[in-house]
Amino acid sequence: MQIKIGDRVRFLNDVGGGKVTSIINPDMVNVETEDGFELPTLVTKLVVIGGGDTYGIPDKASEKNTAAHPATTTKATPEEDEEEETGPEFYGFAEINQVEGNNQPRFIFAVVPEDANNAVGAGITLYLINDCNYTVLYQFAYHRDQNYETRDSGTLEPNTRIQLEQLTQADLGDLPAFCFQLLYFRKHATSMEAPVQKEISLNPVKFYKQNSFSKNDYFRNPAMTFPLVTDPLTAELEKLSDKEFKKIVREKEKPPQKKMQPVSLPNQDLVEIDLHIQELLDNTSGLSNADMLKVQMDTFREEMAKAIDLGVKKIIFIHGVGNGVLKNELRRELQRKYRKYSFQDASFQEYGFGATMVNLKR
Repeated sequence: MQIKIGDRVRFLNDVGGGKVTSIINPDMVNVETEDGFELPTLVTKLVVIGGGDTYGIPDKASEKNTAAHPATTTKATPEEDEEEETGPEFYGFAEINQVEGNNQPRFIFAVVPEDANNAVGAGITLYLINDCNYTVLYQFAYHRDQNYETRDSGTLEPNTRIQLEQLTQADLGDLPAFCFQLLYFRKHATSMEAPVQKEISLNPVKFYKQNSFSKNDYFRNPAMTFPLVTDPLTAELEKLSDKEFKKIVREKEKPPQKKMQPVSLPNQDLVEIDLHIQELLDNTSGLSNADMLKVQMDTFREEMAKAIDLGVKKIIFIHGVGNGVLKNELRRELQRKYRKYSFQDASFQEYGFGATMVNLKR
C-alpha cells in the first residue's frame, strides 16, 4: 500500500486518525492526530481515506523488483494496459459513525470561546461540525477584498467535528468573511445532493457580549453556531414575496381545521390513533413547533378519554421516531395523569420505535 505525505488516514486498531506529516522509513510514518500530537505508526496499521502530496512510500515488492531488475523497457500487453487503466480497487470510503434517524443534512459552523467568562482574552476556536449521517468534503476559506484564501480542506466523517482555526484578540480587528464549500453524500442514495456554498460575516462587537454565546448540543462552553445548510422550510420561506408571506400570516390567524378522527366502537379491542401532524390538520402553515405539539397532545387527551369511556382494551398512539419530543411528552403525561394504566412500545415489527401502546384493561 502506498501512503503519501498529506494523506488523511484512519487507525486500523484504534479510534480516530489524522494526517501523514512525514515518512520515517518504508514501514513507518508520522501521523498528526486532530489533537495535534504526532504519532509514529506502522503503515500496515493505517487505512488511507483521503489523498495528499505526490511523495510516497514505495511498496516493498516494487523495491525488491527494482533492485533485482534495473530499468528496462518492455512492451505492455493489451491485458497489462487494461489493468493499468482500471487501477486498483478503491477501499477508501466506508460509511461509519451512523446514528439512527439522523439522516437530515446538518452542518454547523461553531465559534467557541475557550473561557466563557472572557471570550476575547482567552482565545476563540472555530469548528466545523457534521451532525448527520452524511460524509462531507469541505473547503474552508477566508474572503477579503475579492480574494479567497483556502485555510483548510478535507473529508469530515458522519457525526464528527473538526477544529478549523484559532483566533486571538488581535485577529478580531480585521475579521474576514468565513466561506465554506460542501459536497455531501452517502454510500447509498436515491439522488445526488447539490453542493453548498455559504459565507458568514461576524461583527467583532459580538465577541465582547456574553449573550452572543449560548448553550448548545456540541460543546460544554457556550458558543455561536451557524447552520450551513438551510432546512427546506426555511429555504422556501426565503423565496416568498412580501405578499405571499402576509397571506401565510393571515392563514395562521384562522383556527386550523381538525381532520375527522375515526370513531371508536364500544368494547373494541384495539384502537389506533395517528398523531402525525399532517394526519390531524389540513394546513399547518405558520404554526410553530409548540403550536403543533399542543394540537397533538390535545388529540391524545381526547382519544384517551374517549377510549376509556367506550371500554376499549388497548389504544396505540403513533408518534413517529423523529427527535422524540412528542413521544417523551406523551409518556410523561401517561406517568403523571394515567398511572393506573400500563404502557409499552407497540409492536416493533409493525411500528419500529414510533408508537406507544396503552393497556386500558387488565
